Amino acid sequence: MTQVFRLFSAMAGVACIATCALAIAAGAANAEDKPASAGTAESTSSNWPCVQRKVDKLTSAQIWDGPPVDDIRNWWEDKEVSKLVRFLLSRRIPMEEAEAAIGKFAEALPEGAERDKRLTLLFAGILQETNSSRSGIVSGIERFQKRQLARAKTLENKSSAIAKLHERLADGEKVEDEIAKVQKDYDWDVRVFKEREDNLPLACEIPVEIEQRAFGLGRAIRFHMS
Repeated sequence: MTQVFRLFSAMAGVACIATCALAIAAGAANAEDKPASAGTAESTSSNWPCVQRKVDKLTSAQIWDGPPVDDIRNWWEDKEVSKLVRFLLSRRIPMEEAEAAIGKFAEALPEGAERDKRLTLLFAGILQETNSSRSGIVSGIERFQKRQLARAKTLENKSSAIAKLHERLADGEKVEDEIAKVQKDYDWDVRVFKEREDNLPLACEIPVEIEQRAFGLGRAIRFHMS
């Protein structure tokens, strides 16, 4: 009787896990059917599992009030700017240190048009590299969600298999060993599913953190412009 209760409890847990995973995906899809706010480059995707809205691409208008830089592509030709962009975007560098580096760079330039031009190039590089980095992370989150949905479906199928084996056991068939094997595989899959699902909120925060850093850097750059 204890074994029967354990099997039914486990199957109920699997059904919940699979249903919850599918519900998360459905909820994300429904949320993304809502109109995007003005000025954002948002898209719809049934594979986006995060509470945060999916923003495919940041625009300069979203994160600073300086000159538009979205069409500037030659910023990397300025070797000093290119090197500084890589330094500033490293999340290992504290923002205070990044802001100090921006100030040092700006103060070495003559005030006026020349300083504004070089600082605009600097922000253009930050925006482009930020979008490149975020794009890879967003794609990785979506691939993760696809794998989780596939795992949820596998768990659902294994739950059904365990239920059928239990029915056969109730009819007097000797399937205890087979049940134990399927249950062991199932328990492992549940553990993997839960562990990876628990990591999802942390992954979803990464694009936000990158965006916030770009905003902070843009504000620091703008401070030194006319």
